[in-house]
Amino acid sequence: MPTVKVTLKGAPEGMPETVLVAARAHDRLKIPFRAGYEHFVPETTTRGVPEDGAVFVWCDRTKFAE
Repeated sequence: MPTVKVTLKGAPEGMPETVLVAARAHDRLKIPFRAGYEHFVPETTTRGVPEDGAVFVWCDRTKFAE
């Protein structure tokens, strides 16, 4: 599956500012980090498949299920 490089804003300390995600990812990214998932949404109101250089903003964190 092809990947694209996206920029993450507001990510927790220690998380990379850019990541590779599946090109077919939905408009909300769920990225595993430490003991949970960090959730990101597109910076603009445009929805759809991320493209290279897209910017996503942190919106939520969930913990791994035990």
